[in-house]
Amino acid sequence: MPEASRQSDAVKRSRAEHPHETLNTTGRERSKKRRLSRESGVASQTAPVSREDSSANRAVSTAVETTQSGELEKASRNSQPPWSLLQVVGGRYSELDPIFSVDEKFIFLALEKAVHIFSTSTSRLFRTLQLEASAKVVGYQLSPTSDEHLYVFTSSGSVRKWDWTSGRQISSWETSCKTFSATICSIDVDETVLDALYSLRQHKDGRRELLITILKDGDTDAEPVGFVALETSRSVKHITLSNQGRVVVISDGQHIFVGDRKAGASASPESLHYTWRELSLPVTATCFDVRESLPAEGSKSAGSRAKPAAPAVDLVLGESSGSILIYHDVVNSLSRRENSQETEGRSLVFRKLHWHRGAVMAVRWSRDGNYLISGGSESVMVLWQLDTGRKQFLPHLSAPICNIIISPTGNSYAVKLADNTAIILSATELQPSSAIIGLQLPSSRTAQTTALTRSGVSSSRILDAIPAVLHPRNSDHLLVAVPASQTAGDGKDKTANLCFLQTVDIRSGSHLSRQALARTNTTVLNTGPEGTKILPPDVKFLDITQDGQWLATVDDWLPYPQDATAFDPGCDGDGPSAGYSRETFLKFWMWNDSTKLWELVTRINEPHSRLQGGAMSVIGLASRPGTHEFVTLGADGILRFWDAVPRHQSHIKPRTDAAQPQETWRCRRSVNLKSSTDGSLASQAASMSFSEDGSVLAVCLPSQSSSSAGFVHLVDADVCELRQTRQGLFSGNPCGVRFLGRHLIVASEQSLSVWDTVNDVSRAVELSSSGSNGSTTRGSPILLSANRKTNSFAIITCRFGTASSSQSNKRRHKTKFHVEIYNPQSSKPIFQSALRCHPLALLPDPVTGDFIVLDTSAYVQRIGCSSTGPEPAVSSNELSPYMKTELDGLFGWHAPKNVPALESLPNESARAGPSDLGSIFGSAPPYLLSPVSVLFRDVVGAIVGK
Repeated sequence: MPEASRQSDAVKRSRAEHPHETLNTTGRERSKKRRLSRESGVASQTAPVSREDSSANRAVSTAVETTQSGELEKASRNSQPPWSLLQVVGGRYSELDPIFSVDEKFIFLALEKAVHIFSTSTSRLFRTLQLEASAKVVGYQLSPTSDEHLYVFTSSGSVRKWDWTSGRQISSWETSCKTFSATICSIDVDETVLDALYSLRQHKDGRRELLITILKDGDTDAEPVGFVALETSRSVKHITLSNQGRVVVISDGQHIFVGDRKAGASASPESLHYTWRELSLPVTATCFDVRESLPAEGSKSAGSRAKPAAPAVDLVLGESSGSILIYHDVVNSLSRRENSQETEGRSLVFRKLHWHRGAVMAVRWSRDGNYLISGGSESVMVLWQLDTGRKQFLPHLSAPICNIIISPTGNSYAVKLADNTAIILSATELQPSSAIIGLQLPSSRTAQTTALTRSGVSSSRILDAIPAVLHPRNSDHLLVAVPASQTAGDGKDKTANLCFLQTVDIRSGSHLSRQALARTNTTVLNTGPEGTKILPPDVKFLDITQDGQWLATVDDWLPYPQDATAFDPGCDGDGPSAGYSRETFLKFWMWNDSTKLWELVTRINEPHSRLQGGAMSVIGLASRPGTHEFVTLGADGILRFWDAVPRHQSHIKPRTDAAQPQETWRCRRSVNLKSSTDGSLASQAASMSFSEDGSVLAVCLPSQSSSSAGFVHLVDADVCELRQTRQGLFSGNPCGVRFLGRHLIVASEQSLSVWDTVNDVSRAVELSSSGSNGSTTRGSPILLSANRKTNSFAIITCRFGTASSSQSNKRRHKTKFHVEIYNPQSSKPIFQSALRCHPLALLPDPVTGDFIVLDTSAYVQRIGCSSTGPEPAVSSNELSPYMKTELDGLFGWHAPKNVPALESLPNESARAGPSDLGSIFGSAPPYLLSPVSVLFRDVVGAIVGK
């Protein structure tokens, strides 16, 4: 090979290896750079290459470069910052009764997999006792032998013992039987007071038993040994104890089992023999409570000449039709009936009280036994004075009552409502002293259309997303539409209409505000003459402007078809004649800084209507970035652009009050999209979204033909004209469309595609994946969100598992939800995770780049990227022991035991040690210290310097 050719080849190779080098670089400098070249940050030295070995070395060099390029490509793929679960807040409180601490300074509320401890004076979260992911809390109770210990029982039969003052788990016991309910009492065993566990468990054959187990802290390694006190074939699931476990009451709703044992110390658990008696109820019990009443003066127990009679046990029942039954001295009454000669057809005498029109969900004895406190679906708490028969009411609560408990001293009531709220009331004045308000999301929300099939193909959505948005000025504030009320008890309201706006801080999980967006009937009779429920309007959409000053909502109300036929015989639900009875309002709200609420400024009746008259439903709402402008899309296929204009008051003198709104809203322009589709819009499914600069509006409309693809319209938002229509990007009903730079992400129930709007190139994203058993399951998108900060988009898919024919239909049709995160250039998800509950909303956080998922369990789940995630803040569990606002916190309050010292908190102010402050103040008396300004400057310098 000629020398010139070799030099030319060397120059070409050098340029390929160093593309950013200048052309006039000498050969010596190039050789030096090659010998000290850096690949991936590691310096590599290469020996001089002779001319004879140049060909072989070139081949080796080519192979090395190929390998290095492959490694670099692989490293670039792996360099993608990992996504993970960053935070979970909120949660729905279970149907279990709350618990007061002995000093009544704290209250315990159970979730499905955790127990929250709140301060009764500040309503702030004090501590969270978190269980493992597979556990489900079925009961919890303070230890009768130690006020600082809390027992938590799970459905798998395990028992956890916590020191709730420090948040440390002390002991645990594992069993292998399914547990429905459990409680604790103290018994004497060998002159030692121990905790005894009474649990209702189920055998493999379906029979249920009451097991009594002695819990000892040293026996946590092996399964605790207990003995069976009762075995029955009835589906008992409620248990309560009285007189320190001497009387046990178990119920299945139709029957009451009362167990009685002789009083006295027990040498061993096996000696706890109970005599059981069964009471058949004339009603279906929904709740019950027991109390110990003192026997009559001078009464003696049977078989004893000097020993006084044991305390009697009074039983109160609340039943499904609204009445309350009272059984006095139920144990002795059952014993006398058993010893009587005429036992057939004889029932116990009870007293009956009736005021509630629905099921009684909670009933309690007062501490002195003179009152009963009850509550149900009427959102009214009733106090019954038993001696006089008078009633006292606490009406207009925000939701039906689920639980009522009384504090240890009887000075306070804790009322848990169906809307995930707990209120602490004064027993004397019935005034609330504190309120613990959780996220009030609906327990379930299904679409009023056909569900997906097992193959994943359908013409409608399986789930209705609830309207929710993050505040643009403060991304930690969540604005979400919630129902006015929910059904108490096991029956959940699956058609709860959304008519309230709740604002929640998702960083701390604390409630901020709640206001009505439509008319509500929470505290009035909401049942029609025929027993049908009168539903409030349903908020379908809400959105907020980029500066956070204006909020737009769309609420819709439609009567039952049988109620509208009298006025409109052609009414058929949501058909063509339904518009005459439909009420659709477009409302614009302005934020008031003084009242911290949204004020209604303009209400548009029938924003989209028919030519013959009557409202049409609104199927889309969007806020234009950078302006005070909203866009609505109606079922008539018309886009309407709404903007704010000055309010004209010709006959009224204008007010100078700054809080008075000076603007109103009008329709600026309209765009008819019906002519660009293949016919009229009979479907209620549509999606639309603005570009990041607000210049282009993308609207996705389905095709009326099942074999045709849907339409994507691009509208110029400045001049309100249709610029382009693209067909073939999706099929079926659209469930989301979002802009991500120049890319437009379109998700439907059957497809997911990415459209490069600049190069006019579209790409379909494959959503099929393998299930756990190796079978292929198809994922159907239902929610879509895009985040500009991380240049990624997330979807939530719905999948149907395929099981064998031997499995039940319930398991075979079980729905599973997954969240997946993509890049616009990626064909496979960069993050994927399963969701436990039905998702209700998927929101992007523009500040942190995270994605926020809301589900039916009222949890707020934050999924974020580690490179852009927010800095971890000090948890409330660490700060809450030092947040004391009562007077005792200022005068002599001491922190609970086992709480770390203040210097151990991970903040900047705690880093200034005593030695640094000692060098500033020294040991001189106060009158010889430096001036206050100098001391302040030195202290600040010591803290900042650390």
